[in-house]
Amino acid sequence: MEQLDWPTRLAATIAGEVRRYRMNLGFSAQQLSDRCAELGMEIPRAVISNLENGRRTTVTVAEVLVLGAALGVPPAALIFPVGYAEETEALPGAEVPPFEAVRWLGGEQFATTPGAQSDAAGPLAFMTWPTDRTPGEAIHVYRDVDRQAEEGLKHADRASRMRRDAYDMDEGPSRDALLQAAESSDGATRSQLSNLGHTFKAMKEQGILPPDSVNLSLFLHSTRLIKPLEAE
Repeated sequence: MEQLDWPTRLAATIAGEVRRYRMNLGFSAQQLSDRCAELGMEIPRAVISNLENGRRTTVTVAEVLVLGAALGVPPAALIFPVGYAEETEALPGAEVPPFEAVRWLGGEQFATTPGAQSDAAGPLAFMTWPTDRTPGEAIHVYRDVDRQAEEGLKHADRASRMRRDAYDMDEGPSRDALLQAAESSDGATRSQLSNLGHTFKAMKEQGILPPDSVNLSLFLHSTRLIKPLEAE
């Protein structure tokens, strides 16, 4: 495979998926064009038809994003045909399972890099995550923060439930054991807070904006330590 041909092959794959999802919805090319215009970017019917027929051999990132939104599918599903092909050419000459390519595109934890040379089995090499990520790369950092916050929230909720149940019990060994278990969960919560503090400090040093996720907000609220943690 010649590397120069890969963009054309990729565009053909995208075109095939655009047609697949358009037909699934029962959209005409004009209806899809109209929907794109409603989303703020006009993609003329002729452009869509030429793309699907192979007369147009390039696709822009902007077009992929708008077409995905217009068709109601993740843009990654247009690039990598998950469920409709056993392998896809994620990078020049790198044939990989489509779902693995989607995970790599989305920067998921333990995603793999197409075509990387490694002793790992298969055509992909597992990235070491998150310690070996590229400095300043924020997707994995945000995922790490969200994971830490989710774990911390579980510990905080567990401690709260056990303490509430203990207060409904008469004094005795069972009540004491439940309160002790709640304290242990509190310790795990404090540990997650400490981990987040270190992560936030590293993010600040790299110029990465703090994330704003539901898990993080809930966790920080549950601990009543939002301002001290953000100030680190």
